Amino acid sequence: MKRIQLQVETRKKSGKEDSKRLRKTGYVPGIFYSPHDKNNILLKILEKELFRFLSDKKHAHGIIDLKIKTDDEKEITRLALMKDFQYDSLLKRINHFDFYGVTMKEKVTLEVPIILEGEPKGVKEGGILDISLREVEVECLPVDAPEAITIDISEMSFNDVITLQDVVLPKGVKLLTDINRTIASVVAPSKVEEKVPEEEAEEVTEGAPEAKIKTKEAKAEEEKEEKE
Repeated sequence: MKRIQLQVETRKKSGKEDSKRLRKTGYVPGIFYSPHDKNNILLKILEKELFRFLSDKKHAHGIIDLKIKTDDEKEITRLALMKDFQYDSLLKRINHFDFYGVTMKEKVTLEVPIILEGEPKGVKEGGILDISLREVEVECLPVDAPEAITIDISEMSFNDVITLQDVVLPKGVKLLTDINRTIASVVAPSKVEEKVPEEEAEEVTEGAPEAKIKTKEAKAEEEKEEKE
């Protein structure tokens, strides 16, 4: 697997107030931690760069060459995984991110995306492709980590189902997700709901209160009649 490179910078301070000031300048605060480093490293990255990075699931779940630019303009590299990030759906921004350090000799747990290739025969015949699983959890050494698991679904017909039992994983990769999970199936389109007959519709609406919209003039005229 070709490792992705990501450039980040160190930051000096932590805390809510410093994080707020950082976000106002277009950066996202973050942290790098690892059992192989004595101290955690406080990080920051431009939010637009982090959004671009996370837009590709291969990047978000893969092994990363983290290029860390220090305050004295030096650069250190760490092998890392994106462990977590906090997204504010209301403000549509990323508030924080975590990177976890790993080594080439240490097995890691990864979320690997599933890519379905081809158009099923059943879909060409009017069926619908129902996708149940879009990524799986695997364990492997960083050197064996796959970018994605690709499955050819072009031969799938009506009622065909593909599960994780049908997937052949690369050498050195252990599947952690339940092997009985369904990945995709081709199903018949759901029946179109029948229209309610006009007679039934009339029976349903009969006796229902009629909506009335009154203009200012109509209201004034009505009040005048009541006074008289």
